Amino acid sequence: MRAWSEIREIGAGRILLASVTPLASIFGSGFLIIVPVLERSLGALAVFGALAVTAVAWFVGSAIRHNIATVEPAVAGGRLGQTDERLERASDIAIALAYIVSVALYLRIMAEYIVDYAGAGVDGAASSIVASLAVLIIVLVGLVRGFAGLDLMERLALGAVLVLTTALGIAFVIEDAGRLGGGGIELPPIPETGLLEAALMLGGIVITVQGFETVRYLGEEYDAPTRIWASRAAQAIAASIYIAFVSLATPLMGLGTADGVDASLLTIVERVVPFLALPLVLCAVLSQFSAATADTVAAHGNLHKQLPRLFGNGRSYVFSGVAAIAMICTIPTLTIVAIASRAFAAYYCLQCIVAARTSTAPGKRAGYWLLAVAMAAVTLLAQPVA
Repeated sequence: MRAWSEIREIGAGRILLASVTPLASIFGSGFLIIVPVLERSLGALAVFGALAVTAVAWFVGSAIRHNIATVEPAVAGGRLGQTDERLERASDIAIALAYIVSVALYLRIMAEYIVDYAGAGVDGAASSIVASLAVLIIVLVGLVRGFAGLDLMERLALGAVLVLTTALGIAFVIEDAGRLGGGGIELPPIPETGLLEAALMLGGIVITVQGFETVRYLGEEYDAPTRIWASRAAQAIAASIYIAFVSLATPLMGLGTADGVDASLLTIVERVVPFLALPLVLCAVLSQFSAATADTVAAHGNLHKQLPRLFGNGRSYVFSGVAAIAMICTIPTLTIVAIASRAFAAYYCLQCIVAARTSTAPGKRAGYWLLAVAMAAVTLLAQPVA
């Protein structure tokens, strides 16, 4: 009852509006890659991987929401302890670096979709060139004119992703039903990996559910209760869509068939519903470019705020661009996925430590410490999907 009264007081429409940024970030992070990476790591058990990753993300999100409700007022009132202030500052630097890695990942994924659809296949050199040019465009715009209209881009990208997800989901349902009626569904094989190795690989795809933490940086636009409910809404919507989408896509995976393991979601779409291939590529361009732009802005803001002498006068844009291009040109995509996951896990670890230190409920405090340990393990041990 208390929850419903809070929602009515804030307004469901305002909560949904505030959820656009975290939801767009989550989908920008994982919609295009979650199916193929789970196919490689878990095969027929892919849906359990989606359940595990989204469940852990929800609990980490609870730590972020605790910090919005408890830590932010303490910071504003000068009541936060010195150690916690240092942890907060360290987490801001960690998230800035994580955003730089995510920019490299988003634009590399975008480039691979463009190059693959153009008929060049998985051409690493061509993808690197396209992605690097995209980085240069973002950096130049940031240096010359700054960034405007990001909220509109996020809404457009999110709308396109949701429409395409719905269309793909319907197509996958029809295809699954046809196969079931034509003799049964054959699930892909389960890769021969141990439980620990599978857990480390799941840790390496934390990036696919990243984005819920963006509500911490929307304080100028929305009050704390609105951001907390927006975070919950974004995570609930994204988790339900991810789990349903992975479930529907699992019987259509190429793993274990003559088609072979799928390089990307585009591979599955071209095989099952080829007329949706072009909309998928357009959606990839819109969502990944807008997510990369937003993360460049976020990285610039945090670096400039925390290290003004080092990253003043636009130097943060140059640093972000050079670092992103270096990763794009030298590191394979799935390895960047794992690096990005480690970077965000480091941020989540610090946030969970702050939540544990500031929580007064023994049960929650213990849970946050457990999450901090888990995120520390991901930071140190996460493995890229083979």
